Amino acid sequence: MAYYLLLPFFSIILVVFQTTIADIIFSGRLVLEISIIVVIYAGYRLDLIRGSVLAFVLGFVFDCLAGSVPGLFTFAYVLIFLLSFFVSASLTTEKMHFIAIFALICFFLEEFAIFLFYNLTYGFDVLHITPLIFLSQALIVGLLAPVFFYLMRRVEVFFYGKTLQSAKWSGTGRIQAET
Repeated sequence: MAYYLLLPFFSIILVVFQTTIADIIFSGRLVLEISIIVVIYAGYRLDLIRGSVLAFVLGFVFDCLAGSVPGLFTFAYVLIFLLSFFVSASLTTEKMHFIAIFALICFFLEEFAIFLFYNLTYGFDVLHITPLIFLSQALIVGLLAPVFFYLMRRVEVFFYGKTLQSAKWSGTGRIQAET
């Protein structure tokens, strides 16, 4: 129950933190999307209900604080979570290079959906204006994802003595790693 009560507060802190860091480091020219890495990590490590709620709340908070179209990032984050959840269930996804490539693919899918939405609804063709920014954001996400996954595994080992869940699939949800 505490998870669901604290999730909105931690989501606000994460979105404000990533926006502040991006403004300090990149002078507002790039958006540092740590939140998409958190959603991918939730797809790898959390069960369907908890992860879906996390993706929804994180997308909603991102829409409220930084998004321009309500519900766009919420929809994108839930889809990315579901994609991560089902990919992690069917493939061995513990390798760092796979995590980096998967984060790149998810970021490209999210940005493509956003560009497509803006193009279809508003007629904006922003893809020809921002290819360098788009590629640099994708590379940053691709490089930060394995670091984030490694740090989160270290936190799990520190608190629990082992990683909590493996990439095994039991048909009804995630199961504990057998030791």
